[in-house]
Amino acid sequence: MHSLSSIQNEKNFSFMKNTTYRCGGTAEIAYYPNSVKQASAVYDGLYKSGTDFVVLGNGSNVLASDRNYRGAVISTKNLQGITRVKEDSIFCYAGTTVPQLMKFCEEYGLSGLEYLAGIPATIGGLALMNGGAGGFYLADNVINIMLYNGSIRNFANKKCNFGYKYSIMRDINCLILGVELRIFIASSQKVKENIILYLNKRRGLPKGASCGCVFKNCGNLSAGKIIEEVGLKGVSLGKAFVSSEHANFIINGGTSASDVYNLIKTVKEEVFSQVGIKLEEEVVYIGDF
Repeated sequence: MHSLSSIQNEKNFSFMKNTTYRCGGTAEIAYYPNSVKQASAVYDGLYKSGTDFVVLGNGSNVLASDRNYRGAVISTKNLQGITRVKEDSIFCYAGTTVPQLMKFCEEYGLSGLEYLAGIPATIGGLALMNGGAGGFYLADNVINIMLYNGSIRNFANKKCNFGYKYSIMRDINCLILGVELRIFIASSQKVKENIILYLNKRRGLPKGASCGCVFKNCGNLSAGKIIEEVGLKGVSLGKAFVSSEHANFIINGGTSASDVYNLIKTVKEEVFSQVGIKLEEEVVYIGDF
C-alpha cells in the first residue's frame, strides 16, 4: 500500500499551465503516479477520504474554472509506455501521448492508428472521449480498456458503449490505466507517409489556445458550419473569440476561463435562438463557473 505522500505530487496545481486553453485557477494538489500500483493507490486514497478529484491527461479537451478547484488532480503524465501484446495489438498506458504512439508505430511498422497524428492528447483521454479525426475514432481500434475503480477491470470494446465522442467511462467514477489497441503490419515507410498525410490535414486548423472543437456535430450537420451560418465567426467576448478560420474553435486570447465559458454560452444561445438547434459541448468543464 502506497502512502499518498510517497507519490510524486504538486501543491497548488495550475490549470493555466497544464491545459491547452491556458487558463483556469488551481487545484489544491495534483498526484503524478508512474505505475498501475501508484495510480490505484491514489484513486483509493482520494476516494476513501471523500476528496473530489479529476483525471487529467494532456488537458486538451477541458476548460477549468478561474475559481480554485477544491479537490485533487490525478495526472497521468508519468503513466506512460507501450508494449507489443500480440502481432496485431499493442498496449498503451493511459498517459502515453499521441506523438509517442506515432513514433512507436513508425519504428515498428504498425499501421491503423495514423489518423490520430497531430491530436494533442493522451491515449487515456482519447479512450474516454472516443476521440479521433477524419471519420475515424479510437473505438475502431480498441480491443479493451484497463480501468480502476476499487479493483482493476478490463472492459472489452463492446462493454465501453462507444458512441460519438462518448464512452461508458464518462459516466462511471473510474481511472483509465491503459488501452489495448488493434494494429496492422505495414512498412515503416508507409506508416511514416500516412502520419505525414494526417499531420498535413491538420495544418489548416486554427492556432492559439483552444480545446480544439468546442461543440459536437449535430448528426450530419457540422457544428462549425452552423455557427458560421448564423454569423458568429470572429465574434468576441472579452479576450475570447470565435475563430475566423473555423467557427467551432473558440480561442482564448487572454487568461480568463470566464470569457471562454461565457462565449460558449452565448454561441449556444444564439444558435438556438436563430435556428432552433441545441449545440452540445465536447469540452469538459472542471470546477464551478
